[in-house]
Amino acid sequence: MAPIIDEFRVSTRAEEHIRGDHGVEVDEAIEAAESTQRYYRTHSGRFGGKRYVVPGRTGGGRRLWVVFEDEGNRRGRIVTAFEPVDSKDTARHKRYRGD
Repeated sequence: MAPIIDEFRVSTRAEEHIRGDHGVEVDEAIEAAESTQRYYRTHSGRFGGKRYVVPGRTGGGRRLWVVFEDEGNRRGRIVTAFEPVDSKDTARHKRYRGD
């Protein structure tokens, strides 16, 4: 069962990765992560933490995949965020969001 997350945070290292490698601002990643409660379990983190992927969307309509690790206490740490890479990935994103 996916956790309920009330607060997302992003480390400085993750912020540099998200912005530098994927061209996504931290505010966009958080906004997209908070845009839905549809979280899907994905691979475990480096240290065994439970990770989830969110098919999020910003207020401006930008579609983002947001990966976060459940930290417990209804908090999630965003690891990465990126746009769907091709039309198949975009279609999957729409299907996961239900739109």
